Amino acid sequence: MLNEDGTISFAEEIAEAVDAFLNAYQARKGLLQSDLERGLVISYILGVMRCDLDALWDCLAESRIFGGLHPRVVFDDCMGHDEATRASRRAALEEALNKRGWPCSGRGP
Repeated sequence: MLNEDGTISFAEEIAEAVDAFLNAYQARKGLLQSDLERGLVISYILGVMRCDLDALWDCLAESRIFGGLHPRVVFDDCMGHDEATRASRRAALEEALNKRGWPCSGRGP
């Protein structure tokens, strides 16, 4: 989560949560039949996670401590729009996904 250089990334933790879900799903429903089916399930799981994160963030934003300013606005300003930073972050995410054999940028299974 907290890297040596001070950056924060949850790529490994998210990937581990998705892998845990895949294992539980396959134990209950049977093995996924193809890379496409696996990719679709992974995509769906990530979508559910995103919805949950957005809902959590919105719930937090309703707190009086933020007044009328949604904390997402502050976050967007802090993240900036530096292309090199985004490219570096994407490369780290792709590495985490490729280690697990997830489809990513056409290099996955």
